Amino acid sequence: MTRKLNPYSLRHFFASNCLSKGVPITDVAEWMGHSNINMTFKIYRHLMPAAVGRAARLLNEDL
Repeated sequence: MTRKLNPYSLRHFFASNCLSKGVPITDVAEWMGHSNINMTFKIYRHLMPAAVGRAARLLNEDL
C-alpha cells in the first residue's frame, strides 16, 4: 500500500463499502453522523448508480 491510513480514510472505506453493497443511504448517513442525507448523497452518489434503475423497476412492477 502506498497511502497512509487515517481515521477519515477508514470512515470513507466503510461508507463506500456499505453503499456499494446496497445498505440504505439513510442508514449510512445516520452511522456517519451526517445531519441529513444530502451530505452523504453528495459524497457517495457515484457508488449507487443502479439505485435509480432499481427504483424504477420496483415502481413498474406495481403498474
